[in-house]
Amino acid sequence: MAYYIDLFSPETYEAFSRSSQDVSGFRPRHMGIAERIKAGNIFVCYLTRLSRWFGLLEVVDGPFRDDKPIFATENDPYTVRFHVRPTVWLDMEHAIPIHDDAIWSKLSFTSKLSKDSLAWTGKVRGSLVKLDDPDGKFLFDARKRKHATLLEFRR
Repeated sequence: MAYYIDLFSPETYEAFSRSSQDVSGFRPRHMGIAERIKAGNIFVCYLTRLSRWFGLLEVVDGPFRDDKPIFATENDPYTVRFHVRPTVWLDMEHAIPIHDDAIWSKLSFTSKLSKDSLAWTGKVRGSLVKLDDPDGKFLFDARKRKHATLLEFRR
């Protein structure tokens, strides 16, 4: 199993939440990377602007192209798509902030940085960035634990 970042803005988070939650989409420029992703891989979902981890989507199949609007009402830019199965989908208020001590201190790309550093942001600037296996497994397990407890984080 491999782990890849799936970025959501608050707007695409809301659109996916309102959808059947069985398709995740990416921009056409991601097709080269998308073609390497296999069924059973996990998309670890990250919410931009709020800097929170909130979901896990298991890849069922794909990639395929489809321009049916899902993430925008028209001219949806996320036309490279995968069928997915949510294993965890947290509400925004339950999403785990990247700066939370239990997360920050464990990730390879944040653990050696001060929390006011921006050096880590390169890792979460684009979708389909492959996470190192230990980071992916850690975030997978953290999401599963969070889903089980549903503690609320304040903004």
